Amino acid sequence: MDADQLATTTMDPGGRTLRRVGVEDAEGASAVFEMLMGSEVAPRRSFIVESSHRLVRERIDA
Repeated sequence: MDADQLATTTMDPGGRTLRRVGVEDAEGASAVFEMLMGSEVAPRRSFIVESSHRLVRERIDA
């Protein structure tokens, strides 16, 4: 995303929601974070495709 998109979607307090997230399994969370933010596209794409059934469309932009 470019700087304008980041400013609108993330940095503007009127357009963002902050949620506290607790992590029970730090090692597992670290592995998922690395997979989602890492440079290898294939595992990330697989995760997104395989997890898409859990998406609740009504919660997007809520």
